[in-house]
Amino acid sequence: MPTDIFIKRSGSLEVQHRTLETLDLAALQKELDKAFGAGSLYLEDENEPLSPGRHIDAPTIFVHHSHCKRIEVTVRYAGRNFEHKFGPGTTLKTIKRRTEKRLDIDAADAAELSLQIAGTNDRPDEATHVGSVADPTTCSVVFDLIPSDRING
Repeated sequence: MPTDIFIKRSGSLEVQHRTLETLDLAALQKELDKAFGAGSLYLEDENEPLSPGRHIDAPTIFVHHSHCKRIEVTVRYAGRNFEHKFGPGTTLKTIKRRTEKRLDIDAADAAELSLQIAGTNDRPDEATHVGSVADPTTCSVVFDLIPSDRING
């Protein structure tokens, strides 16, 4: 059974797609290391690197290639900070949910909030891997949790 692989990487919002008849993580790792420098592969929303011999039986997988083992994330909200280290393949949706829980943000309020990269107007999609928006030299990123844009119609 072929596997569709969506590959994300450090410091880039570009997504590469491949369809492989046989999933060979070791070969994929070697290819990505050659193209982008030494790193590790992380399955989406997992904190530990994929072992080359791991068997994955899924028609579609999302992986992240990164030299950063962990991304140091700070989320600022209403004068409080949530700080945690995540695997580079962790989605912003997961980070937002963890922040809401840790800072005890009401569900109704949380529905109206989104992550914005501090010092910018960039609000990446919740499916974005944190490693894609983190500074690859420091393996860190700071977000502000702010009200989402409202469209009145």
